[in-house]
Amino acid sequence: QSTTDKPSPKVANIFEDSVLATIYDLQDKRNVNELLGYFDHEKPEYRAYAAEAMGSVQDTSAIPMLSLLLNDASAKVRRSAAYALGQMYDTSAVRPLLMALQNEDSTYVRRELLESLGKVVPQTQVSLLYYNPDVPESDRAGIAWGLYRAGIRNVHDGVTTEMAVELLDTANDYEARLGAAHYLARSRKLNLKQYVTPLIKSATQDPVADIRMASVLALRNLEEVKVRETVELLAQKDPDYRVRINSIRALGSFAFADTKQTLFASLTSGMSQISVAAANIVAEQATKDDVLYLTELSNTIQDPRVKALILGVVLRLTDDKVSMSRHLKDLYNKSGDPYFKADLLSALSQDFNNYEFIVTQAYSTEHKAISTAAITALATMRTREDFPEALSEAFSDIFRQAIISGDEAMIAITADLISDPALDFKSQYDSIAFLHQAKAKLSLPKDNETLQAINKAIAYLEGTEPEPVVNTFNHPLDWTLIKSIPRDQEVEIETSKGHIRMRLLVENAPGSVANFVKLAEEQYFNDKSFHRVVPNFVIQGGCHRGDGYGGEDYSIRSELSGLRYSSGSVGMASAGKDTEGTQWFITHSPTPHLDGRYTIFALVTDGMETVHKIQQGDSIKSVKLIH
Repeated sequence: QSTTDKPSPKVANIFEDSVLATIYDLQDKRNVNELLGYFDHEKPEYRAYAAEAMGSVQDTSAIPMLSLLLNDASAKVRRSAAYALGQMYDTSAVRPLLMALQNEDSTYVRRELLESLGKVVPQTQVSLLYYNPDVPESDRAGIAWGLYRAGIRNVHDGVTTEMAVELLDTANDYEARLGAAHYLARSRKLNLKQYVTPLIKSATQDPVADIRMASVLALRNLEEVKVRETVELLAQKDPDYRVRINSIRALGSFAFADTKQTLFASLTSGMSQISVAAANIVAEQATKDDVLYLTELSNTIQDPRVKALILGVVLRLTDDKVSMSRHLKDLYNKSGDPYFKADLLSALSQDFNNYEFIVTQAYSTEHKAISTAAITALATMRTREDFPEALSEAFSDIFRQAIISGDEAMIAITADLISDPALDFKSQYDSIAFLHQAKAKLSLPKDNETLQAINKAIAYLEGTEPEPVVNTFNHPLDWTLIKSIPRDQEVEIETSKGHIRMRLLVENAPGSVANFVKLAEEQYFNDKSFHRVVPNFVIQGGCHRGDGYGGEDYSIRSELSGLRYSSGSVGMASAGKDTEGTQWFITHSPTPHLDGRYTIFALVTDGMETVHKIQQGDSIKSVKLIH
């Protein structure tokens, strides 16, 4: 066979193109000036890539040149420029986006222009979101998401709400209905009284659970009896457990006397996430009249998280706090589950007489989830309105010792508490040298979140502005590794509840993917826990401490693209932009408020049933690349 007949070598991903790799490297280094140099490159692919890079860099000095790209001959370039302008969240982008809309004929680009407009338009110009009263079918999704992006910034009026209801009620486009439903669910202070009928219709009849679960949250803003009855029925009967969870959350807005039977029934639903959601509402709203029933029910509840929540509310309401506290401590001492013990400490915080027991657990060496839960419980006790003045000095000393401990979680939680003006710690500490001494032992990038909290506390006590905390560039991209990862690379996660398979998005988030692959190959994730599970939101793992405060001595960059968080999106957890490291999460359902703020680096391709079964404390046995 001649050399000309030989097949060309397989290209793993787009970064075999050295120019694309260079552009991405400039993005990672946040090199604005050199990125701008690619805006007039002869190849549209490079212009588009450089423009989209600005959506991660988010430097407003690029707005003028991004605006010029809205006139580019390539629709891909125009779309990338529109996305990046929205990511600036700057009102100076309003005018170029509007001008581009006047002449743009690509549906693909118009949608991005409309959504980006929603990210930047101020309240004084909210009418720009409905500049065209006769919305063409092709613009419906873009307008819906533009309304949503504005709504979550509290930019809306009666007309935007009317448009959202119309899109929810009539649009055949799933994306349009989804955007409208999330606008109605998440925008604050909407007047929805006249829209009861279409909202109930959407919550009960839409064929897509994603839309029902958002629509039912919008119903929490309405007080009508038929609305409550509809929400209760959904909480009991909807075939998708996620709709039931959101219905339970919506019930929290109605009178507890009217909803408690449904909530009580949900406590023993047989599905942990539903029961946890119900327990959270019951814990907030139960009254003394419920003590006997909840006490008896707690004896039958098997789910440890739910059990602890219900025992906590019983302790709060019962007259016999001594016996209930003794029962909780007995459960604590007998348990070998650190997460159950952590939840029991939270329950014990309902009685101030337990504070000394909780203090002893704050220095437990058994598991960081326990010590972190203990200091959190003490902080919660201190913020209660009925906090006994006689304990002020003792608690001030407890929190001083927590700062001195050197434990990053204890410092972060305590420092955040100290900076609360309502608690008046200024009058309780003669010297704050202990804060400066603790800060001196912290370092970036590992302790970013803790440094943010301690700087805030120091600033409050000294009457100054908090010193900003910014991670500097510290972890260059491993291009050899990145270029070796196939664009369709999958990984298998073995958990204590089953397998999860996901596809890595190396071409969208090469730095995050390479970081994840390296950690997986080093078996970093093995035997770690899913330390955070929020019903119908996320499961989160990758923390070496098991409490969410664990980091390593490096950080990677946020890699933000036009990808959306849907069911099974895998994202990087962070304490702010460019602070990502080892922790990651998987979404249960669409979570658009995370779009453009948290890196998406993978998608679940199989095993969502496992994702839905994961509970706090479940383990990650292994993470392996599929070859």
